[in-house]
Amino acid sequence: MTGGDLFLVVVRWIHVVAAAAWVGGSIFYLFVLRPALRRSPEAGRKINEATAAEFATLVDTCIFVILATGVILTFNRLTAGVTGPSYGLVLAAKIALSVWMFILARGRRRRTALLDMYRQNPDPPSGRFRKILSALSGYNTIAILGVIVLLLADLLNTLYEVAIR
Repeated sequence: MTGGDLFLVVVRWIHVVAAAAWVGGSIFYLFVLRPALRRSPEAGRKINEATAAEFATLVDTCIFVILATGVILTFNRLTAGVTGPSYGLVLAAKIALSVWMFILARGRRRRTALLDMYRQNPDPPSGRFRKILSALSGYNTIAILGVIVLLLADLLNTLYEVAIR
């Protein structure tokens, strides 16, 4: 194993750890923390605010790490000259879904601030469009996209292994 190979192993490992931390944290929030907080609305709100602030820092770090390591890994795989069009299509889908996750994570913070303003308003907006928008821009979507991105990452690895045989 060369120094370059070792470097790529470390970069890949850091990439996977960052993705697992973000996606795993999102799944934990959806299926463990949020249901527990709903059982105790008063205490839950304070805990949720504190948790959200800490998790936002983790997500920001994960996004930075994923972007930096993703560029290195993409450059490495695409310059090897062994990947075909199917690899490129899957990679494009993975990048597009990842960018959607990044946008949702950033937008979620702005949306949370807007919801805080609406909480002070006795008559917040409602309707079918708001419910649909909420479903497509919330933590559920981030977690679902994260799981799909992890699947695409595994598919990319398989496509690369098949290409180098």
